[in-house]
Amino acid sequence: MGGLIRIALVTPYPKDPARVGGGVSGAAKYLVDELRKTPGVETCVIVPKQGVGATVREERDGVTVYRVGMLRGWSLLPGTLYDLCVGRRQIRRLLESVRPDVVHFQAAALLAAGCPWPAVLTVHGLVERDALFDRSWGPLRLVRWLVLKLIEGHGRRRSPHVILVSDYAGRCLPPRPVGGRTWRINNPIDGSFFDVRGRARPGRILCCSRVQRIKNITGLIDAFGDVLRAHPQAELRVAGKPDPEYLLECERRACSLGLGAKVRFLGGLSVAEVQGELSKAACLALPSFQENAPLAIAEAMAAGVPVVASNVGGIPEMVEHGRSGFVVDPFDAKELAAALTAVLSDRRRAAAMGRRGRAIAAARFRPSVVCGLTLRAYAEILSGHRAQTDVGPMS
Repeated sequence: MGGLIRIALVTPYPKDPARVGGGVSGAAKYLVDELRKTPGVETCVIVPKQGVGATVREERDGVTVYRVGMLRGWSLLPGTLYDLCVGRRQIRRLLESVRPDVVHFQAAALLAAGCPWPAVLTVHGLVERDALFDRSWGPLRLVRWLVLKLIEGHGRRRSPHVILVSDYAGRCLPPRPVGGRTWRINNPIDGSFFDVRGRARPGRILCCSRVQRIKNITGLIDAFGDVLRAHPQAELRVAGKPDPEYLLECERRACSLGLGAKVRFLGGLSVAEVQGELSKAACLALPSFQENAPLAIAEAMAAGVPVVASNVGGIPEMVEHGRSGFVVDPFDAKELAAALTAVLSDRRRAAAMGRRGRAIAAARFRPSVVCGLTLRAYAEILSGHRAQTDVGPMS
């Protein structure tokens, strides 16, 4: 791309660069880190719904971050309704002052809908499907699912340019405007995960995941009970921010099965702490009911750790069954236990799986690779916009 290009990313974004976590904020952080190294690219980040109050501007490592405060009278609305009523206007007013060449929305379909600037939406997850596993809404769960499905569908239909982090997400997209473009670009991870060199402790299983019902941690605990029969030295370590109610349910399940001393809940960890856990893990387990393209799997692959994960969403596109790990039915604890036991029982095969996973990760998830593909998408968007502007409206 010739000349200076100004990129604005509208996205969740971590406040502490050492404690990135996973999901959208992690993927955005790693992309921004790579973009800021690129000559001729100026990047700013706009973070919606950051508490109640005024918008705060930060300067971090050469990147301007705007944390947009919620308006006090509207802040009690659920997030999607807030965006619909107020949030979209807030973001667009800020974009008018920033004046970017391209706006990159990360998992913000409603904010992206009908954006007047050249823009692209990355579809990270399918929140309407995730909502089906959120019991906190009780009998209103299906109502929430329907509302999210309608609103997210509206946003995706009105976003002409889309980046998909999995083919699975593409199969779930509604029809979009004629002339729109779609790119298939993986999530990036922190390049330091490729530097992890492990000395796996026999029998150590790591799960890097928020402790939520959709992540099926109780199913993993059930499977772990079977694993222990074949590997009495095995241990399960769960790293991730917990939902307090579900954490209590998981702890009770572990105790009821007599596994209390063998199951550890570590809470949210820093990037360095996650890498330390991966360096000692014999395998990563992620038995979620619903996923798109989890960063935890990509990070484990980069670290050379074999993966046992659910055969759902975009996971089968990441894990080569039998070669870099196993994909299993998350509703079948026996199948999950058998896959975990197979990895723990054959260290030579597990090492080969780890090497295969690292090679795949280097080709697909390395931040420089992802950034290069993303910049190419920006260039194509700008080229198309300029061509359309040169032609002008038809008389």
